[in-house]
Amino acid sequence: MKLCFNTIACRNEEERLLEIIAEIAGLDKYKAIELWIPDIAKTDCEKARHLAALCAEKELDLPIVSSVLGVLRLEMDDLEEQLKLCQKLATLAEWLGARLVRAFPGFVGEITSRDPDPEYYKWVVDAFRQYCRILADSGLTLVSETHCDTFVDTAEGALKFVEDVGEPNHGFILQLGIVPRWSGMDALQFYRALQDKVLHMHLHPYPWQEHEDNISHYAQLLPVLEKEKVDFYVSVENCKALVPPLEAARWSAEIIRRFVAGEKVSAPENS
Repeated sequence: MKLCFNTIACRNEEERLLEIIAEIAGLDKYKAIELWIPDIAKTDCEKARHLAALCAEKELDLPIVSSVLGVLRLEMDDLEEQLKLCQKLATLAEWLGARLVRAFPGFVGEITSRDPDPEYYKWVVDAFRQYCRILADSGLTLVSETHCDTFVDTAEGALKFVEDVGEPNHGFILQLGIVPRWSGMDALQFYRALQDKVLHMHLHPYPWQEHEDNISHYAQLLPVLEKEKVDFYVSVENCKALVPPLEAARWSAEIIRRFVAGEKVSAPENS
């Protein structure tokens, strides 16, 4: 298991992104950067390749690009613009040398796998098939995040969704939140259910932005990932950017180290 830093933590300091990445590399705790792109129009080929060169110099991988792909409106009127976004993300991922593109399966917060609207669900499945085919042309894989209030917010829903999409270059970002509880599982059971398709992971350790269940869940799951998944990336994701990025990176790495070592971790820690 290797640590990755999601640049969503830099959302309030975007002008310092390259400087912050260099600072994080200096911690010698992180092996990769997950590039969060709020506005893809701001990242051209020159900027992307400059970022990739910096990461290569600092021995940081760039495995994944994250945006708002997949958040299709309930009105079902935005597929064309989403497909254009997917194509732009594919091009950006090629410039960076990334392998994965993140997506949310459906309009986050307004839907769930537990009671899907059949027409909207079919619409989203078809969109994800098209995303996968666009990405496949560039040798890329789509990863659906197991976020609450999406079509992959239970193990059953996630497995059904990936089967219904039916494309080989489609997997998951494992994010716990409330989804293990909704699945009637603990974290390890949830991971095992999706294991063959889990290609990346998100967690939010500092400041603590996790469901209360997840102290015990991470204490159970992270040592298993450390043992079994040597080249697996776990992204630290400080979504709300509540503290400076370097502070979030430093303390998140320490909290994860404690989980892996079997040490006691209390929540909310340092929040």
